[in-house]
Amino acid sequence: MTNVRNAKLPYSIVRPFAKIALTTNFRRIYFSNAQVVPKDKPVILAANHPSAFMEPCILAVLLPRPLHFLVRGDFFSKPLFDKILRSLHMLPIFRMKDGGYKKLKNNFSTFDKCYSTLEENKIIMILAEGTTVHEKRLRPLQKGTARLAFGALERYPDLDIKIVPVGVNYTDSDRFRSHAMIEFGQPISVQDYKEDYKKDPNQAIKNLTDLVRADLKKHVVIIESKEDEELVEKIFLINQNNFPEPPQPVVSKNNYRLKSEIKIANAINTMEEADKKVLGIKVDEYLKNLKRNNLEDYAIAIGKPPVLKNIFVIILGFFPFLLGVIGNILPFKLTDTVINSLVKAVEFRASVKVTTGIVVYILYLLLLLILILVMGKYKLIFLLFTFPFFGYYVLMYTEYFRKWRMLSKLKKVNQTDLVNLQEIRQHILSDL
Repeated sequence: MTNVRNAKLPYSIVRPFAKIALTTNFRRIYFSNAQVVPKDKPVILAANHPSAFMEPCILAVLLPRPLHFLVRGDFFSKPLFDKILRSLHMLPIFRMKDGGYKKLKNNFSTFDKCYSTLEENKIIMILAEGTTVHEKRLRPLQKGTARLAFGALERYPDLDIKIVPVGVNYTDSDRFRSHAMIEFGQPISVQDYKEDYKKDPNQAIKNLTDLVRADLKKHVVIIESKEDEELVEKIFLINQNNFPEPPQPVVSKNNYRLKSEIKIANAINTMEEADKKVLGIKVDEYLKNLKRNNLEDYAIAIGKPPVLKNIFVIILGFFPFLLGVIGNILPFKLTDTVINSLVKAVEFRASVKVTTGIVVYILYLLLLLILILVMGKYKLIFLLFTFPFFGYYVLMYTEYFRKWRMLSKLKKVNQTDLVNLQEIRQHILSDL
């Protein structure tokens, strides 16, 4: 019993720190339809994989039930890493390039562990595409999800396993304070396909994989052609300002932002090339007009300059902002320096940045504690609790100030020009 408790302890300790880091890294996390995940059944979450390990982290901190993950086997190469990762509910899955057939044999013990985990009515998350690519499209799914599900049924024939497709989307996963959009599809009962598996295992595995992918497509933003990415991203930036929201709460159950981006991407995917070209010219002209008037789209979407009380907020809030900058600039700059120098692959930057940020900030607070104790200034210990709050306040103040500046520029714009920009903006969105 002691070993079981100790195994759960690191996961429970890391989870709240990870939640703080993620809700700081993202301005908004849209987390919709999570209520469909069964509460008392074995579940396999089958998610797409646009980032290194950001999506498992988000799901782990926002879903109430603990998650178990299948992770690339080469991460477990060092004994220390192996121990840490397993304590965080991670299990190795080896590929041929991770060490040939010798390493592939280790997957048998991993699958055994997965089967027993499902038999205990727990959740396993699989990144169903198998590899990570920073793009807004859905790649072919590997058959591992279906194989795992049917393998568990062979071991435990009465197990009521549910596969839940999970669409993971980022506005820009590499950018700090961007948005994540995660939506859960309807659970698929593996029992419904057990007889098909008995008749023809290979065909049943293929059919179930195709079914998961078909449902997953409903919850993923897909830009089919790389040539369209630039145009679609410009329209996404315009569209996002149609959803002004307060800074809190960071986690939202709404899916309207995701649905609107899926609708825009689908419209571009099916648009005739001639119409697409006309739309691209219109978007570029709109953006040039914004730049000519020293404006950003946010100001056009809101359409009203700030009122007097906004100026008072800026003035009164500057002093705590300054305290927050002084108290937090060291760990933030150190994290940025480490990431910029060591992590080049865009798929890994956000994930590593969040992980590194947690470690650096904890070490920073420990260093402050040691300095306070050595200096005998015990009354300063309260700083250890206030610095994180002031650090978060810096983010809120910076974003508020930036919006205030954008809206302030509206006062210098001719009313006719403003109305013209608003009309062009509306035409762009209505064309879709």
